[in-house]
Amino acid sequence: MLEKRNFDILDYFLLLSRKKNLFIILALSIFIASYVSIYFFIPAKFDSTSLIVTSENDQVGGIASLMKSFSNLPVSIPGLKSGTNTDVFTTIIYSRTNLTNVIQKFDLYKEYNDETMEKTIKELEDNIKAEETKQGAYSITVRDRSPQKAADMVNFIVEQLNKTLIDLNISKSRDNRFFLEKRYEDIKTNLKLAEDSLVIYQKESGILQVESQAKVSFEAYSRLEADLATKQIENSIITKLYGETSPQALTANISVKEYENKLNEIKNGKDKSGSILALKNLPQNSMKYLRHFRDVTIDNKMLEFIIPLYEQSRFEEQKNIPILKIIDIGIPAEKKAFPQRTLLSLLSTFILLLIIIFIMIIRERILVSTNSKLLIIRQNFSFSKKNKS
Repeated sequence: MLEKRNFDILDYFLLLSRKKNLFIILALSIFIASYVSIYFFIPAKFDSTSLIVTSENDQVGGIASLMKSFSNLPVSIPGLKSGTNTDVFTTIIYSRTNLTNVIQKFDLYKEYNDETMEKTIKELEDNIKAEETKQGAYSITVRDRSPQKAADMVNFIVEQLNKTLIDLNISKSRDNRFFLEKRYEDIKTNLKLAEDSLVIYQKESGILQVESQAKVSFEAYSRLEADLATKQIENSIITKLYGETSPQALTANISVKEYENKLNEIKNGKDKSGSILALKNLPQNSMKYLRHFRDVTIDNKMLEFIIPLYEQSRFEEQKNIPILKIIDIGIPAEKKAFPQRTLLSLLSTFILLLIIIFIMIIRERILVSTNSKLLIIRQNFSFSKKNKS
């Protein structure tokens, strides 16, 4: 019998040893009651898992594949990266549209018996687990009371995911096609204007190929300058030999003047009979020609760049190839995933026993205590030492 003294740690062990049979009976009773309650009141649920990987990287095609030809470009073009981000999978699976489709397909609103569609969506969201595996695949698990229904639901989600991804890709290709088509038409218009401007300037300036013509013109000027210098020397010699009034000197002087006039006409662009470019405005004319030629070259390069992209976007818009590869389809589970009755029953038994032991310790402390306040509590609640053994 416990004396009226302070309750120490040995008294706790003494209490447990005195009541061990009672604790064993209580533990068995609580475990059985918990197990039976879980069995009858908490329905079993089954998991079905589907494992998928993306097949986009295995496909040859797409606008992104064409970008390999332009690997030397100094800028990157957004939206043309290959591969599929698994975050997109998660976003689609947990989207309201997808969850609503699953609810309507399997009549989950009636099965879950929730008050609103929002609560039904939340409960379905809790029954779906979607995540990327360590091996780089993507796992989707659905939990339901029926193993067959869980398998059907996860397979339906995979089917809807693949369909949504295809629709998104087609929509993106359509937007790309609209954008590229407009740019294609703009570039064609700009190229035509640039070509027309170049032709008009070629007719006005006589420049057809500035580099080769400039080279020919400088060579021609060099020859004319040399011929003129030769004529001037001949004229000087003949004048000294025969006199300024001699027929030979007059003829030589006329020849020199003709050379000078002809050379001045060519330099100033007054001679339209030849293909030699005028030196007077050659730098300005060459620069204007090069600018027109540059515009034509740039538009041609842009057209060469955008035509494959435009044609590919038209092809992608019509493509309806599955993006996902299913490694494991969802199948009905043989064993339940929830609840784990034994574990939950043991946990319930442990918690309730702790509560009971705590109450019994408090009771014993009240019974052996000499504190006036605890005495009043003992009297009011009819605690008695008669029950002590």
